[in-house]
Amino acid sequence: MIAMRRVTVRVAILLVVHCFLGNCEVATKHNECNTGVPGIPGTPGLNGQHGLPGRDGKDGEAGLKGDPGTPGENGPQGPPGNIGFQGLPGAKGMTGPPGPPGIPGISVITETYAFHVGLTSSYPSTDGPIKFGKVFYNEQSIYNTGSGKFIAPTRGLYFLTYQITVDNKNVHITLQHNGKIVQHMYHAYGSQTNQASGSSILELQWKDEVWLQVAGTDNGLFADSDNDSTFSGFLIS
Repeated sequence: MIAMRRVTVRVAILLVVHCFLGNCEVATKHNECNTGVPGIPGTPGLNGQHGLPGRDGKDGEAGLKGDPGTPGENGPQGPPGNIGFQGLPGAKGMTGPPGPPGIPGISVITETYAFHVGLTSSYPSTDGPIKFGKVFYNEQSIYNTGSGKFIAPTRGLYFLTYQITVDNKNVHITLQHNGKIVQHMYHAYGSQTNQASGSSILELQWKDEVWLQVAGTDNGLFADSDNDSTFSGFLIS
């Protein structure tokens, strides 16, 4: 009995050890194992031969054209580029046809302003303008015989001239514009009657005054029926 028990215990221990070492599972049958102890890995086999290259596939047909995409948003404006070189001048074009006539302008009527007066008495006063009392032309009354002054009727350019008969003494005359001397005329008397003259072009404003005046005591102005001493002026433009 005792010997039988010992044999049974030994068999049980062997089975437990065998299962732990061999990683086996207990079979459905009592005291049986399904798998044994794994063997040593075998030597890898040789590589097989390469097969023949496959044939190239044919290019497929082109697909249908897709729908256009929606336009993208405009990007920011870039900086201006550098100025390029100036190009060569082009060829001169042909002369164009004459244009249509313009609208007629408004005609401007320029009135004539002039005076021509003569001295009535010899050796006039030296304390103011020489008064020429004989009127040859003064239609616009621009020369004042009472004051001896020419008064400009409008702004413009005027020509003024005087012719003087000199007798018995020297003559020194000034042409004055608004009280400022703009011209001197001096003539030294000889042994007989002489003629002296002077002229000027003045730009005058409206109502400017111009006159002749004796300077100092040299007052040899002479007047007679021949009307040798005169003062004249007219508007140029």
